[in-house]
Amino acid sequence: MAGIDERIEESKNWFERITQHIPGYKGYKQKEIRREADKIQRVYVAEKLAPCLSKLDDVKLDLIRAGNLDALGEIDVTMRKLRTVRDRVQFADYGYAGLFDATKVGTQKLDELYAFDKGLETEAGAIGDLAGALAADSPSLKGDIRLLDDRIEALDAHFAERENLITGAGR
Repeated sequence: MAGIDERIEESKNWFERITQHIPGYKGYKQKEIRREADKIQRVYVAEKLAPCLSKLDDVKLDLIRAGNLDALGEIDVTMRKLRTVRDRVQFADYGYAGLFDATKVGTQKLDELYAFDKGLETEAGAIGDLAGALAADSPSLKGDIRLLDDRIEALDAHFAERENLITGAGR
């Protein structure tokens, strides 16, 4: 988180630097910065998944042009799963907890969330590699789509564990 933290710190204006000296405000602001860094990380991961949708769409168009309509249904299902996972990652909870909430989200939890979301980068990259290797004229297209589909489901299942980090209760 050092890279994002440093960029956020550098972007502070004079007013934000002065308010850091107000008692109680500094800790609040540090938590906000952690939440913002986590949000930036999740948006980055979601953006890594966006080209996969474009590639799947291109493969779908190539299949239609070639008159090979066998794999279209599987590609549509995979695209829907990919959009769902991308949206879940991008719009996930920020780790807010109210003053009287039973579950408290402290700085340690926020750091754990950031580390968890940072780990999603690798999985998103692997999905990108699999999607990039798809070709409409490949004899193993259906198998390749299944591999991609399995990888997307694994990312979705892994991301479901994120809720457990915040609340201690999973789905």
